[in-house]
Amino acid sequence: MKRFLSIKSILLICLLAAMLFLIGCTPSVSVHTGKVSGVINVYWPGVDYVLSAARIDVLDEGIFTVSSFSDGSYTLNNVPVGQYTITVFKHGYVTAQKVINVVEGQTTTNVDFNLETIESIDQLGGTHYFGFNLDNPPFNNLKVRQALNYAIDKEALVNELNSAWETNYMVAQGLIPPSIMGYNPSLVGYSYNVVEAQASLSQAGYPEGFSTDLYYNIFNSFHYFVAQKIQTYLAQVGINAELHGIEWNEFIALLEQGELPFFRLGWGFDTPDPTDAFYCLYHSASPGNYSHYNNPSVDSQIEQAWETIDEADFIQLIRQIESTIVNDAPAIYLYHY
Repeated sequence: MKRFLSIKSILLICLLAAMLFLIGCTPSVSVHTGKVSGVINVYWPGVDYVLSAARIDVLDEGIFTVSSFSDGSYTLNNVPVGQYTITVFKHGYVTAQKVINVVEGQTTTNVDFNLETIESIDQLGGTHYFGFNLDNPPFNNLKVRQALNYAIDKEALVNELNSAWETNYMVAQGLIPPSIMGYNPSLVGYSYNVVEAQASLSQAGYPEGFSTDLYYNIFNSFHYFVAQKIQTYLAQVGINAELHGIEWNEFIALLEQGELPFFRLGWGFDTPDPTDAFYCLYHSASPGNYSHYNNPSVDSQIEQAWETIDEADFIQLIRQIESTIVNDAPAIYLYHY
């Protein structure tokens, strides 16, 4: 029996043939693009404009590129040819915009931005702490660092400082003071607990304690006063901390060389974006990471925080970063000012 194609089948074949013909005859469409590059200057109150990280959006689609923290540079690749408004965003700063023209095959250079803070420096506050060099035994042992945190009665110490020096400090559980976005009033740090301190020392292999050197800047008698108080608290759990007061320039030089095992420092928030402080003090690539703290998860979260636009998501991420760092105990956070 002969098989004949139905009319519907013939029409379908003709339609497919026509489509293939059209596809073959249609010229290929290319996307015409260019590049945009520049730097971000972020104003640090009390310092000046500093090349720093911010978020840059060119297509107004919420797809942001983050500029380099070290040199503030950025490059936007494969931007379609045309005119666009570039938006630069950073938490705690006034959003900046510029209109640019993207030319095919070319890089539109020097599209630079100066970001201004929303708040003044006297609104930012800061935190004083005693830091550990995690490369230096015994402070490479988490239990040791936690033991020293438990050994300090921060509440009593801060009350004494406020009374003796007419200050208005508040006890710190972590790095971020109340004046900075992301401050967590519910953050659980280390309460004063001598029994827990001694137990942690025993678990770390130092049941009788140990001796160490504690360095502070001899800028004024206040620093010595605080160092003496820390020395007294540590002696109660068998830790002999010998005090060394040195000039600021020598102090910083030794920190940069990784020579100080245990040291007194503070961080005055230079920007309202807490990501900057976390990077400077605790990112493994930062030259200011004097504790030699290295946590790949924290590194990743710090970089993610720069990319995060939504304020609620940003605050949640900042609090996660701070909580992890507090648990890792690279420092004894004493008070906010």
